[in-house]
Amino acid sequence: MINLFKADRIIVAFDGKEESKKALKKAIDLSKRLGSQLTVAHVHEPRQVRTEAVAERPAAGAPYLYSGFPAAPRVPHDADLAGEPMIYEDSAEEAIAAAKIILSENQYDAEIEVLEGDTANAVLQHAENIGADLVITGTRDQNRLKKLLFGSVSDKISTKSEIPVLIVK
Repeated sequence: MINLFKADRIIVAFDGKEESKKALKKAIDLSKRLGSQLTVAHVHEPRQVRTEAVAERPAAGAPYLYSGFPAAPRVPHDADLAGEPMIYEDSAEEAIAAAKIILSENQYDAEIEVLEGDTANAVLQHAENIGADLVITGTRDQNRLKKLLFGSVSDKISTKSEIPVLIVK
């Protein structure tokens, strides 16, 4: 069998959902067949940070609402937050763990990168940075209105990409 397609480096977009699990499995299979390096890219939203705040006792003479809570809560300053544990509301750890399980089940090593920002743009930018020859992404069924309003990540990737894109159903 003659291989007409060559890809030294493949990048797969992975969010931990079933469609991206299928895409990762296809990426592993293709990487094995082509002898390619594989990068798994998980993208999360820009960090939305919150801190665990310790409730303070209201100051004497502060105005109160009927419920007993101060009328105007104290606004924390950056200096007040120093040393406080940061909590990121994100599923990155779960997605990375899912990717590691699939890689382990398929006895394959790959780089796992966590990127930040718009999914399509972040994956394509990273693909360019690492010199990827192929982008693989999954696709999920969306209703037509949602797809029309927001588009899909796979559509955005295939439209904006200058390198080949494989969309796995």
